[in-house]
Amino acid sequence: MKYSLSIPQIALYHQNGYLVDLPPIYSAAEMIEHNRHLKEIMKLLKPGETAKDIREWHETSRWLYEIVMNPKILDLVEGIIGKDFYIWGSNFFIKEPRTSDVVGWHQDAYYWPMAPHNSVTVWLAFTDVSPENGAMQIVPESH
Repeated sequence: MKYSLSIPQIALYHQNGYLVDLPPIYSAAEMIEHNRHLKEIMKLLKPGETAKDIREWHETSRWLYEIVMNPKILDLVEGIIGKDFYIWGSNFFIKEPRTSDVVGWHQDAYYWPMAPHNSVTVWLAFTDVSPENGAMQIVPESH
């Protein structure tokens, strides 16, 4: 099944800088399996490293490669920036429960090594998110 964005969704993305409530990429059973794989891949981290050190591992991990190359995700990105794009980065961003870690307000493009910033971030939640457990917050039109 090809995932595609509607004209109103594309317009909303360009106006606000983000989209939410997109169709699920993976089933609940697939996400359970992904979380199992994540636990296995985290065992490869060296002492002192965290999930944030899992950067660009899609270049060497078949499992991560298949996630970033999922046709459903690529179809959605294509709807925003067109067919001619490449995946230049991937990482895990895990905020553990009851941690004192804080992520300040920021714009992703500030940290990206490119210009112009014609790029898209795809955020795939591996667990349920809600305001109660610290879900991501976005400022509309801050892009």
